[in-house]
Amino acid sequence: PVDFTTDDLKQKLVLHEGFQTMARSVITMEGVTQYIPKESTADTLKKLKDIVAPGSTLLLTYVDQNYLGDGETVPKSYQRIQQLAAKVGEPWVSGWTKEDFRVFLRENGYEVVSDTAMSDYNLTYLKDVNRQLPEEELMNLERFVVARTLPIPKAPSLSKESDRKFKGIEKSAE
Repeated sequence: PVDFTTDDLKQKLVLHEGFQTMARSVITMEGVTQYIPKESTADTLKKLKDIVAPGSTLLLTYVDQNYLGDGETVPKSYQRIQQLAAKVGEPWVSGWTKEDFRVFLRENGYEVVSDTAMSDYNLTYLKDVNRQLPEEELMNLERFVVARTLPIPKAPSLSKESDRKFKGIEKSAE
């Protein structure tokens, strides 16, 4: 177990039997981001990116900030979920818009491959097999993201000439 607000995630993973640093990995953070401050999510993502290989896949969820709280636009069922979470000592403290989350991930070294909600699955997969859920049964408050770690940026070349020499492009003068 990890407390994302206090534990050193990098240290815990490196010490975990079977974990290999700098290996291409699949990372799952489902049902985490709404419970921890955004700073803790950013810190976690940066630490993960530092110990896995570029091109690793991140699977995570986040809550649409438009559904946080108890405003008039927040469905009662969504409010009830949040009330129950708070009642057991796990209040929801973070949410994002779709665009804000894409930018947030980019700032922390990840690129979004897909960002979907239940309604997207309903239309993409369930409609064609006649198994669509009624709109009132869809819980679109949580979004599902697939992202990839961005490659480590290359250091700029000193000059085009030195770059050609390094790559063996320039022929020696005869």
